[in-house]
Amino acid sequence: MSFWFYLFVGSAVVSSALSFRCSSRQDKLRRRNLNRVASCGLTGYEVATLILRENNLGAISVQNDQTSQKAAFRPKEGKRGTIRLPPDIFADSSLRAIAISAHECGHALQYYFGRSYFSISKLTFVLFWSFIGSGFFLLNFSFIFLSFMGREFFLIPFLIVLLAAIPGICYVVGTLQSESDATHRGITMLELKKLIDYHETSFVKQWLEASFLNYVSNSWLFATVWSFAMAGIIMCYGRSS
Repeated sequence: MSFWFYLFVGSAVVSSALSFRCSSRQDKLRRRNLNRVASCGLTGYEVATLILRENNLGAISVQNDQTSQKAAFRPKEGKRGTIRLPPDIFADSSLRAIAISAHECGHALQYYFGRSYFSISKLTFVLFWSFIGSGFFLLNFSFIFLSFMGREFFLIPFLIVLLAAIPGICYVVGTLQSESDATHRGITMLELKKLIDYHETSFVKQWLEASFLNYVSNSWLFATVWSFAMAGIIMCYGRSS
């Protein structure tokens, strides 16, 4: 096998290891910071409603989402989006609940008053998987193309998957920047409205750091998929000789 094959396989292994490390760190932080009660005594729903109202975003609805365990912000035109909170966040008054609610409000503030990467992230996500899928689609029919193009055929899927790195990097950078900014905005609002005291701020930051590590872990998984795809194409090229 060529040097490049082992390079991409090694990159995939390293990326997988880093993803696992981030996930382990996330689980550790979450187990340590699970159900500490907030001094303000407000539920996740009440905190989200308060932050939105204070920023003239009262038209955004905060819903109790019975179908999902993940909180999410869904934007709409005219500042009429939706924040969906799972039941254990919607009606809970723990620091975990208000941290997650504030974070989703941070996404709303980011979308309507700041720089949002929401649309770019969706586009680059689709482009990344489209490039990866197209490259492997061509590989599946390599026996047809090899008959009249020769081994030069592999240059096509190789370049397609190589180009997937561009939207992949844009997606990762945009997502991490978006999550970091939403966390900053959410914590700032909690402090301004005196919903958390000095000691609770550290706790909230730790919990949101654990959530952020989930996105870091997913970013390394993107690198893993891309590296294995490149290695697979190089292996197919080597076997065709």
